[in-house]
Amino acid sequence: MSVWDQIHIKQRIEMSVSVMKQDYNFGSMIVRKNDNSIYFPMPGSQHSSAALKRGVPLNITIHADDCYISFVGEVSAIHPGNPPTIQVNRPVEDQLRASSKESSYGLKDKVPLTYRILRDPVTPISDIKKGETVSISQSDAVIATIAKINPDSYVELTYMLPGDVQVSLVGKVTDVNEVKSGAQVSYETRVKYDIIRPGEQDKIVKYIFDKQRILRKKKMY
Repeated sequence: MSVWDQIHIKQRIEMSVSVMKQDYNFGSMIVRKNDNSIYFPMPGSQHSSAALKRGVPLNITIHADDCYISFVGEVSAIHPGNPPTIQVNRPVEDQLRASSKESSYGLKDKVPLTYRILRDPVTPISDIKKGETVSISQSDAVIATIAKINPDSYVELTYMLPGDVQVSLVGKVTDVNEVKSGAQVSYETRVKYDIIRPGEQDKIVKYIFDKQRILRKKKMY
């Protein structure tokens, strides 16, 4: 089965575009799809109609049912309407990349955070402490801390993303690794997200999507 066959209507589509050295990110939903093209409404952003022109190349990610599908395409046509409908043609098969929802948005990156240990998903039993991520995804993270957090512990994490954006969630520790650097000992702890609001998860996805796009432009990802 072709990767294209996993694309359906009502799936979210995200795109990034660079116009006149200005980067834009937009989101929409697929409303029509056939063997040759996908169609989605012009995003509601005030910049979309200026940035999304026929022939403009797009970095596209589609939230399929069981995976994320990404490829580089371009605006093939803009059909009139309110809002207008954008058409993107199907790329050749080897340009379509499908990746697991569990891992595709994983990114090795240092994001500052605060955390506190919980007795259960709602009851704190420690002070707020500082740490940072070693890697981050939409479903879990590896965090670096000075203090050890025991496996199976619940933790409340608050990420400090750029632009004063904070994301809070509750997760459960699955693995702990001791890291030694000379006489200094720290810990890398994997936390699987247990309670996170969809809007908060979207902030993480957007952050990783933007960071990966920047790294790809620098040929570092």
